Amino acid sequence: MNEYEILLSYLDKQDKLSKKSEKIDQIKSFEDILVKPKTEISKQNNIEEYQEKIKTIDTPQYSNVSVGFDPEKFENMMRSRLIDNYKKMQSYERPYISVTELFYCLRKSYYARLKYATDLKKQFNFAYLDLINRIGNTIHDYVQEIYNFTETEKTVVTEKYKVKGRVDAINDTFLYEFKTMDEKKFTGIYIKEHYFQPLIYSYILNSEYGYNIKTITLVYFFRDNLKRRPYSIDLPIDDKLAISFLEQGILLHNSVISKEIPEPLNSNQEQCHWCPYISFCEKDLSKMQKPFESKTIHKKKLKEVNIFDDEPKQEKKEVVFLM
Repeated sequence: MNEYEILLSYLDKQDKLSKKSEKIDQIKSFEDILVKPKTEISKQNNIEEYQEKIKTIDTPQYSNVSVGFDPEKFENMMRSRLIDNYKKMQSYERPYISVTELFYCLRKSYYARLKYATDLKKQFNFAYLDLINRIGNTIHDYVQEIYNFTETEKTVVTEKYKVKGRVDAINDTFLYEFKTMDEKKFTGIYIKEHYFQPLIYSYILNSEYGYNIKTITLVYFFRDNLKRRPYSIDLPIDDKLAISFLEQGILLHNSVISKEIPEPLNSNQEQCHWCPYISFCEKDLSKMQKPFESKTIHKKKLKEVNIFDDEPKQEKKEVVFLM
């Protein structure tokens, strides 16, 4: 047999092997057609039977008392955490006045800094404040992380006024302040104390740090409804108002050093109602009238805003206050 005949014989054998392989594949393919649908039908029947079985099962009825989780214990743990954090803060030397102390009752800050004794369990009766604070901090961290701010959590200090604080965020000529609150408590109008805080920051940054802050942006996030868009508003800076608050910082600082009780500046009836130091304030004399001493009744018009409208309508409501 010559080479040509050998080559033809080899090719013929390869062709037969190829056809045999194709035939085997066809048989397997045919078996799959016959077997797979049966398997799939079986699975489908099992699923349908299982779904029908679920429908017939009644939800078991149990008592509301859980052995696995004790809500009362949880509240006590949160309260203990609040008290521990308060004690830790009281143990620190605080040479600077906090920015937030400047626009709340100065006398309360004085009592706190001089460590007047209070009933801490009563003071931190609302234990869920700890959880609310944690939610607020988490929202702050998230916004600072993903938005294009040039600076976040910037510490500002002024030796002139002995005041210290921390800015949420800065971007170019904008200074940002983030606040979290329950949606139902939001009236559609910013809270003035929320404006005072960044206002003071902006003045310190412009006058002592060489910044050029022109606008304050308040941003409200709703912790009980994160699906709702944040509410934001741009507000102007006011140097005179900022200076008036900073001067109160000097007043508080000097009062603490001399141990002379300051006037209850910036106080109001609501603050007095919840103040843990009210028993001390009642005994200590004051040149100005304390809010809780006034019994004058007057009527004040309040604006109610429907925050669910794009352009909320305002209605006037008559409310009686004790002043």
